[in-house]
Amino acid sequence: MTYRPGRDGIFKTMKKIYIFLRSMTFGLILLGLTAAVSVLGSIIPQNQSAMTYVRGYPSLYPWIFRLQLDHVFTSWYFILLIILLCINLTLCSIIRFHRIRQEDILKRAAGAEASVKLSHEGITRVRAELERMHMHKNVQDGRIIYHKNLPGRYGTFITHLGILFTVIFFALGMVIPKILDESCYPNEAVTLEDGTRIEVKDFHITDEEGKLDYRSVINVILPSGKETGDRELAVNHPVKAGSYKIYQQTYGTVGQISVRDAKGHEDVFYIESQDFLSADGKTGILIDNLYPGLKETENGTELITSTMGRYEDPVYIFMVMENGSTESMLAFPGDTLDVGGYTYTFLDPVEYPGLRIKYSPAWVSWALLAAVLMLTFGLAVTFLFVPAVVTVTDQGYRVMTPKAEGLILRLRSAAADNGNTEVDENA
Repeated sequence: MTYRPGRDGIFKTMKKIYIFLRSMTFGLILLGLTAAVSVLGSIIPQNQSAMTYVRGYPSLYPWIFRLQLDHVFTSWYFILLIILLCINLTLCSIIRFHRIRQEDILKRAAGAEASVKLSHEGITRVRAELERMHMHKNVQDGRIIYHKNLPGRYGTFITHLGILFTVIFFALGMVIPKILDESCYPNEAVTLEDGTRIEVKDFHITDEEGKLDYRSVINVILPSGKETGDRELAVNHPVKAGSYKIYQQTYGTVGQISVRDAKGHEDVFYIESQDFLSADGKTGILIDNLYPGLKETENGTELITSTMGRYEDPVYIFMVMENGSTESMLAFPGDTLDVGGYTYTFLDPVEYPGLRIKYSPAWVSWALLAAVLMLTFGLAVTFLFVPAVVTVTDQGYRVMTPKAEGLILRLRSAAADNGNTEVDENA
């Protein structure tokens, strides 16, 4: 055969790459990196608005954006880690299955020669010890083969498959779910595409002691008609309903205005910036904004434009449009204004939750659970059913299975009682 340096060099390099890709070292490195990235994704809130990171991590947010830590589980490097880990586990599984198929341990045991030489009496003692261990016995070609826990050979194969499927379904669980952010005012509902309704019964920003404590009370009605009943929703305490998981994500404050006509008919409206309350499209009030309150400064009275928690002294800024003229005004809850034959009463603002609704198909969770159970079963088989195969001939015996130190010591102890043994230390 002609030596081809270039081609042989490529083959050697590819073989080294292949060996590294299926190695345990590479697998452990990938598992460590995947775990580290997953921890970061758990610590840092995912898929939030840019301002959430700017406010929450003022010194770290540039790195969060550069390293895609705001969406770790869909970042290119996390996907690459998962792909490489799947390749490693697939190769490991194939190799272990190939070895199980190709290396039939009983066939090899039938053709094996004794590595520990014993007298007839020593062989008798070893056989008696094997019988006491309740090992199964086969006779092939004049050799007696004792074996136990042979299904344990499949333990590592099942374990690697379990890890592979766990990684795959965990990754799918990160990528497949759909996320929807919705705001919902109290006593109103959000209706999803499949007909699921999420009713917000109540929401508050602070607890009875005035401490910040964002909590909602919601009821979820599934398309089947099944209801969760009133459930409390809080930060880090989501509500699960069917294939949905609902999180307390953000909060907001919206103004309220009551409008009454001359006949006494009254309606209450939630109002936001640039809302125009008018019966004819010409006369009415145009809302500028709702602010947390006023503060006194050296330059006079100024609006408070932002605050955490409740609006302690809310103030409405708006424009009155009537008879072709406009006038800027402000009002506090309880103030009343007559415009164009209607009476406008400014009410206390209402706090409302921002919900994050995560949809994940049920089959992904069940598949992940099955993968974890497979992994657990594989580990149990590996550690609880250690295979043991011993070939006994008329000259002595040979232990055919690795990692059987306890069995080897036990047989050597039984044979040593004979006082006439010849032990091969390499057995």
